[in-house]
Amino acid sequence: MPLLDQRPIMVVIAGPNGAGKSTFFQAHLSGCGLRFVNADILARELDAEPYQAAHLANALRRSLVAQRESFVFETVFSDPVGDKLAFMCESAELGYTVVLCFIGISDVRTSEDRVAMRVSQGGHDVPSQKLAERLPRTLANLKLALVSIPHVWVFDNDDLLTPFRLAAVYERGKPVTIGVVPRWLKPLLP
Repeated sequence: MPLLDQRPIMVVIAGPNGAGKSTFFQAHLSGCGLRFVNADILARELDAEPYQAAHLANALRRSLVAQRESFVFETVFSDPVGDKLAFMCESAELGYTVVLCFIGISDVRTSEDRVAMRVSQGGHDVPSQKLAERLPRTLANLKLALVSIPHVWVFDNDDLLTPFRLAAVYERGKPVTIGVVPRWLKPLLP
């Protein structure tokens, strides 16, 4: 991916809990040589509470931008105040190539099932109520990102037999590739 060769670059892997963000990183980005900022990994490595790890990840991201370092970070993208979206826009204004890789799934039930599968394999849990609260905010932030983030790649990950199916690519708010658009994405497209 020539776009990923640009520096400084910030690649944001966003999507609901259980969508497959960490798996996407391992499958598609881990070999790119970019530092991976992940609050879940920080929490595990530092034996920190999730809230504390999220603050540490935020501080690390800001520090990397101040140093003009390239990196990848993962987010559920469900903040109601648009902080992550603003951070991406600010970074683009500072000269970063900002690429949003959004990993989508169709509903809260899929999120619950995937989180339960992760827990059965020793991963972290997220309460069902939080999953239900986060999904609409995640999709609302994607809708805004499609018109404000320079490079947005949207992947559908509903079907684990055909994971990370490219559904749409937007460049500077304009569609450049539209594949098979999943039901959950249709109302979000500009």
